[in-house]
Amino acid sequence: MDAAEVARILGQIPEKHLALVELAWQCVGPDGRFDLDLAIPMAADIEAALDEARAYIAETQNLRWALEKLAKGR
Repeated sequence: MDAAEVARILGQIPEKHLALVELAWQCVGPDGRFDLDLAIPMAADIEAALDEARAYIAETQNLRWALEKLAKGR
């Protein structure tokens, strides 16, 4: 498999939008700082978003490992 084939395959991976990013913006107060009072009611949503982000990190690490293994096998 050459670099062009790897690039083509990677290009087929859909873009991922993490809920954590949007939730973080919702926790910003009028002064531009993190506001715990805004975050507390969203605690369950934030925890679910953290789980999603952790899964994304694991998937990305697996992909990186596979690409490194592929590159070393050349």
